[in-house]
Amino acid sequence: MKILELAKQAGLKQHQEQAPGIDGVVGSWAELEAFAELVAAHEREECAKLCEGHVRQPSRLHFAEVIRARGTT
Repeated sequence: MKILELAKQAGLKQHQEQAPGIDGVVGSWAELEAFAELVAAHEREECAKLCEGHVRQPSRLHFAEVIRARGTT
């Protein structure tokens, strides 16, 4: 998923849609926080997938679970 898709999902808008903001992005603090959470969740999931794809020992697959769990605390 691309960063702009996450921004739109969080409710951020491009400059043309509303009054101008920083670098042409308009949104509330809540939308900015939601965007940051979406980016972090996406990165955690990508890291967990890497662990699952590269770990050869089943006893180490818990690394992916630990990475995903970071988003629930």
